[in-house]
Amino acid sequence: MQSDSPLLILADLPPSFRLTDLKLSEEASQIISLSRFRHQDLDGWAAIIAGMTFTILLQSADEVAQTIAITDCDHIFCKSPDTVLSGVAIALGEHIGSAKHDETVNRALLQLARHVGQSVDASSVIWRPAGLNIGFEYFAGATDHYAAGGPFPVLAQIAISKTRDHIFQTSGLSYFSDQEIRLSAPADLASNEVVRRLVRLAHDIAIDGKIEQPVETDGLVAGERLSFTPSDDGQIVDIAIVAEDPRQLQ
Repeated sequence: MQSDSPLLILADLPPSFRLTDLKLSEEASQIISLSRFRHQDLDGWAAIIAGMTFTILLQSADEVAQTIAITDCDHIFCKSPDTVLSGVAIALGEHIGSAKHDETVNRALLQLARHVGQSVDASSVIWRPAGLNIGFEYFAGATDHYAAGGPFPVLAQIAISKTRDHIFQTSGLSYFSDQEIRLSAPADLASNEVVRRLVRLAHDIAIDGKIEQPVETDGLVAGERLSFTPSDDGQIVDIAIVAEDPRQLQ
């Protein structure tokens, strides 16, 4: 069950810490209900938030090291920890596992992690599908904004990398849409502008679903066109930013 946990909260917990020591804030206690459960050799909590059940399990520093190579993660608004920390893993309950891509489920998962992380003085959050290690302060702020009706928190759940030939691609978007983006842009277009467009495109695909047919649309600024070409198996969509004059895109 631990390997099925998409989210891991890292904290410098004492060796004596047990989940029974977990104390939610008064605010969190009003929206989260906890009950202890035992499944096979696992001892954890069932957490109910917004009518959905999640499981919470404690991982020792050794168990964390066995399940993820934190130094290989992309570190967002934090540094790689000097030592391996223990963690609190959160997984979706069986009745919502098939709806992991749903915004309501995702929002509840992040809210739960935000409150649990606050209670254990978390240093960062690992988002496994994208191999991200996110500073907890940023994660909490992005989650609060999302819970208040803000946009899908792309930078906290989808990794973006750049290849040598100015191709930008996502990792972790497939958790929500069964598809990743590979984005090409004119060489004169600044990297930050390409990333800005990629964040928007990743947001739209995460929310609306994968691109299944080739299509061309207007871009995000005047004079820009976007060409979408999904792979034969649909697992990747190649998107090209096209313009007669790349300077129009700045």
